[in-house]
Amino acid sequence: MIHARTSAWLAAAALALPLTAKAAPAPVTSLTLKLDASYVGQKELHVEVELPAAPGPLTLLYPKWIPGEHSPTGPLANLVDLHFLANGQELAWQRDPVEMYAVHLEVPAGVRQLSVRANFLYTAEGGNFTSGPGATGSLAVINWNAVALYPQGPAADAVMVTPMLRLPPGWSHATSLESLGEEGGWLRFAPVSLTTLIDSPVLAGAHFVDLDVGSHGGVPHHLAIAADRAADLAGAEELKAPMSRLAEEALALFGARHYGSYHWLLALSDHVQHFGLEHHQSSDNRREEETLVEETSRRSLPSLLAHEFVHSWNGKYRRPEPLLSPSYLEPMRGELLWVYEGLTQHLGWLLPTRAGMWTADYYREQVAASAAGLDAEDGRGWRPLDDTAVAAQVLYSSPRDGHIRRRGTDFYEESTFLWLDVDTLLRERSGGKVTLDDFCHRFHGGANSEAAVKPYLRQQVIDTLNALVPYDWTAFFAERVDRVALRLNLAGVERAGWRLVFSNKPNQAMADNEARRKNHDWRFSLGFSINEQGEVEEVLGRSPAGRAGMVTGAKLLGVGGHVYSPRAVEAALAEAQAAGQAIEVISALGDAVVRYVLNYQEGPRYPHLERIEGRPDVLADILRAHATAGP
Repeated sequence: MIHARTSAWLAAAALALPLTAKAAPAPVTSLTLKLDASYVGQKELHVEVELPAAPGPLTLLYPKWIPGEHSPTGPLANLVDLHFLANGQELAWQRDPVEMYAVHLEVPAGVRQLSVRANFLYTAEGGNFTSGPGATGSLAVINWNAVALYPQGPAADAVMVTPMLRLPPGWSHATSLESLGEEGGWLRFAPVSLTTLIDSPVLAGAHFVDLDVGSHGGVPHHLAIAADRAADLAGAEELKAPMSRLAEEALALFGARHYGSYHWLLALSDHVQHFGLEHHQSSDNRREEETLVEETSRRSLPSLLAHEFVHSWNGKYRRPEPLLSPSYLEPMRGELLWVYEGLTQHLGWLLPTRAGMWTADYYREQVAASAAGLDAEDGRGWRPLDDTAVAAQVLYSSPRDGHIRRRGTDFYEESTFLWLDVDTLLRERSGGKVTLDDFCHRFHGGANSEAAVKPYLRQQVIDTLNALVPYDWTAFFAERVDRVALRLNLAGVERAGWRLVFSNKPNQAMADNEARRKNHDWRFSLGFSINEQGEVEEVLGRSPAGRAGMVTGAKLLGVGGHVYSPRAVEAALAEAQAAGQAIEVISALGDAVVRYVLNYQEGPRYPHLERIEGRPDVLADILRAHATAGP
């Protein structure tokens, strides 16, 4: 709220204060944050912040650059009903006209305490990551950055917060914050730095289970699950043993842990944003409601939980220096996301296989599907892998249309091939004595510790590899990361004893993805995929559909002389192969009806990995379980 009595000095201060400078803050050492989530079923949170203040100008900030989201995604638009009170009087305030995430106010004489009151509205749709839907009538994921207001000046590490939380009656919760018990309906937590608070989300819900996954590395591990229905938790207990093995495999890989306990937080709902977000001692994981009860959805879960777990080492403990934002206001730079996210993606597929949550066959199906998709992108002709990382803050929110020409956040999956290349090179040049495990152990391991951050630059990655196996790693990464590559580099896959091939046998990982997303994928035959509504969601440029001129967004009406259905497409593929004829596709594009002729007679076509005769199966050793202990 901006009052009419806002003084001239306030407007001047808003225009003149350089937010990148260390402005002299009020002498703040700590603040209290009370978050009332009693009405979260109505998608609303109420927050009260109490902080010491001194007379004079004061600038308060709202978190803008959220760690792990790699973008200025702080959900500022959803913070409403903002009021500042001192000695019972409401104060005027003004938003900075340049930096939207800052507000300015004048603290009157005689004031020693400032109260901030606001509400946060969960969105029903839209938004990325934690700015997207995060609550239903049965569960909520509470991220403290959504309700945090704090003074400009000190780093977030230097601002101490005493958090309190009220939940709806009967709800349970889990978080990595230390509990001090309940008092008057409020959950009390031990004081922590603002950095730790924002790094410690809360999962809460009416249908809830908290699984003790066991002690590993000398500390407890838990998997907490909240679901929209009690029935969605069926089979949850069956996750205890595999999750225990996952923890053991991760600790065997890195050799040390950098947390005092670990909590996987898993929300199961069709009405929240689906993603995973890493934190030092926990992770915010969100999947479809039926994930535990549908086999195809259940198979997708291990890679998510493993990916976010790996981030405790790679991303949280070892973090690229350009991704640090001490006050959440300084921009983050993504040029090393091929390490931060890329190596994590590789290990997020590898560790579930070592832990027995995936079979080696299923791992290879994932790799094959990813390789085929990345290799087919037209955008490879102009955008190097490095630029997909640098431009992450733009690409995360880019539309689906044009994805093939644009490339997306390819630093995730393409980097799995980069790091498989590194692993097989280390093995080859050391006669099998050095592997990527040794790099992870040396770079991310060290001694057991509580949550900490150890920043690095690209050269330190190269230096660590050179210390293990001397090689021109500078040129290696320049070639694979910095330069345009028209085709995906599969040297690591082939060095591991396998190659990418295509056949008419369905790819299991693709089939699972189709079942989970309710789409249909004919990219590697006809050249397009279709969403649940029958609309074209992707067209490969170098494909029959691309050459015929099909575009994303078109709605299929007919295929091969029949009304469109997935079965009609499969029948048309078979008929075209048998008769050697083209396939006619009829679609609606806008208010026009368009006919496409797809010249294709090769039948269904799906990617797989095939053994290279005469080469050792290095991949089998890479996928072998490495933990020396476990249940």
